[in-house]
Amino acid sequence: MRPSSTDQTAIIVRVPDEPVPDQDAGLPVWTPSPDDVPAEPEPLSNPRLTVLAWLIPVLVTGAVGSWKLATPGLSEDELATWGMVSIDWSHFTSVLRNVDATLAPYYILLRGWVALVGNTDLLLRIPSVIFAAGAAGFVAGIGIKLGGRRVGLAGGLIFALIPALSRYAQDARPYALTMFAAAMATFVLVRALSRPRMATYLTYSLVIVLLGLANVVALVLLLAHGLAVWQVRRSWRAFLAWLGASLAGLLPMAPVLYLGKQQSGTQINWIPPLTWSRLGETPAQLFGGAIVAGAVMALALAAISLRGEMRVLTLWAVAPAAGLAAASFLTPLWVPRYLLFVLPAWALLASAALRKLTVLRGLAAVIGIGALTVPAQFAIRDVGGHDYASRDISLVIKANDLPGDAVLFGPFANGDQRTSRDAFDRYLAPSERPQDKLMVQPPRTNGSLGAQECPDVEIPSCFGKPDRVWVVRKGKLTNVLDGIGPAKEELLRQNFVQSEMWPLKGFTVALYTRKPAA
Repeated sequence: MRPSSTDQTAIIVRVPDEPVPDQDAGLPVWTPSPDDVPAEPEPLSNPRLTVLAWLIPVLVTGAVGSWKLATPGLSEDELATWGMVSIDWSHFTSVLRNVDATLAPYYILLRGWVALVGNTDLLLRIPSVIFAAGAAGFVAGIGIKLGGRRVGLAGGLIFALIPALSRYAQDARPYALTMFAAAMATFVLVRALSRPRMATYLTYSLVIVLLGLANVVALVLLLAHGLAVWQVRRSWRAFLAWLGASLAGLLPMAPVLYLGKQQSGTQINWIPPLTWSRLGETPAQLFGGAIVAGAVMALALAAISLRGEMRVLTLWAVAPAAGLAAASFLTPLWVPRYLLFVLPAWALLASAALRKLTVLRGLAAVIGIGALTVPAQFAIRDVGGHDYASRDISLVIKANDLPGDAVLFGPFANGDQRTSRDAFDRYLAPSERPQDKLMVQPPRTNGSLGAQECPDVEIPSCFGKPDRVWVVRKGKLTNVLDGIGPAKEELLRQNFVQSEMWPLKGFTVALYTRKPAA
C-alpha cells in the first residue's frame, strides 16, 4: 500500500560510533612525540646566529679579496693613484687645481695610509679590501632586517662571490669605498624607515657625505632612496625628513661638486655617448662576466617587486641606472663601473628568491653561483688581470737592456704618454731605466698631470745619438710608430730600424737599433 502524502515517517540509519580507546582497558592512547611537534622558529634576535649571518660574508669577502692581491700589475687608473700619492703636497695641490678634484678626498685618504705603511702594490690595495669586506657586512645587515638571517647570509655571500667585487676590492681606486658607503647609507635608511629618529637621520647625512666624497656620480643613489621613502611611508612628513637629511649631507659636497663642474671638460671628455650597444654590454661589465650576470639577475628578477620589503631593494637596483642613463643623454656619464654600488641590491634580490628553498638547496644555489664565477676570478688575478700588464714592461726591458739605451713614449692624447711612462717609472728603479732624454719636467709637477717634453723642433738635439731606443706605447699596436707624433716618427724612421717588438696586455714595447753608417 502506498503511503499517504501526510505520512511524515522518517527512516534513520544509525552508524555505530568509533570505539574510543580506553586507557583503563589497556588500549594505547596516542600522544605526540617531540618529533611530531614542529620546532619553534628561532627568533631574529638570537645573537649568535645573527652575528654569524653578517660575519661570514665579511670574512669571505676579505679572504677572496686578499687572494693574489699583489699579482696583477697596476691598471691605468691605479698608476694615476700611485703617482698622486707619491708626490709632495705642493705638487699634489697644484695638480688638483687643474684635474681630478673630485678624487681629492680618496687621494688624501690614501696618502695618509701610504705615509704609515708604504706604497707597494699590495699595500696600495689593502684599503679597498677592507672597504669591500665592510660593504659585505652591511649587505648582510640589510638582508637580515628586510628578510631574515637566511636572506642576509645568502645575499652577503652572493655579493662576496661576484667577480666585479673582487676586481675592485683589489683596485687602488675609490670604487670599493663607494660600495661600502652606498651599502651603509641604505642600511641606515632601512633603520630610519622602521624607527625614524633624529640620530638616525644625522647618521644618514654623514654617510651621504662619505658617499659623495667617494664618487660624486654615486649620489644618484639618492633617487632610489627618495622613491623608497615615499613608497614605504606614504607620508610627506617622512619624505621631508629624509630630504632634509639628504640636503644636509650634500651641503659639505658643494666645493667638490663646484670644482668637478669646472674640470668636467678634462675629467669626463673621454666618456663616449651612451648607445644601445654600450647599454647591452653593461651587465657583463658590471658583474664581471656575462654568465654570472645572467644567473644573478635571473634570480633577482624572480624577487623584484614594489611591494613589501622588496621595494627598497628593487629601487636600489634599478633607479640609479635609470637616473644615470637619463643624465647621460645630456652629458656622457655612462661608465658601468660607476654603477658598482647597485651590486648589493642585485645580490640581495637574488637571495630573496632563494628563501623559499630549504637551507641545503639554498646553499647549493649559492655554491652554484660561486662555481660560475671561478673562470672570471682566476682571470682577474692574472698578471694582466687589471687590463694592463704594466709590470711586464720592466721584465722585458731588464732582460734586454744595454748601457746607454734611451726610451721614447707616445703622445699625451688618450693617456698614452702618461700611462706608459707611469708604468715605466713604477716598476723600474732609476738605475735600471733607459734614459728618458726628451723629458724636461717630470709628471705631476707644476700643475701638469703628465710630463713635459722637448718641443718637436728640438727633439733631434734633445735626443742625442744613442745606439738603441726603447719605445713604450699604451695599447695593442701592430705598428708602434702609429700616432707617435711626426717628429718622433721621423727621428726613428731616419736613424733607426725596429729589431724586436713585444705585445703586452695593454701596452706595446719595441726596441729600435741605430742604422749602420752609410
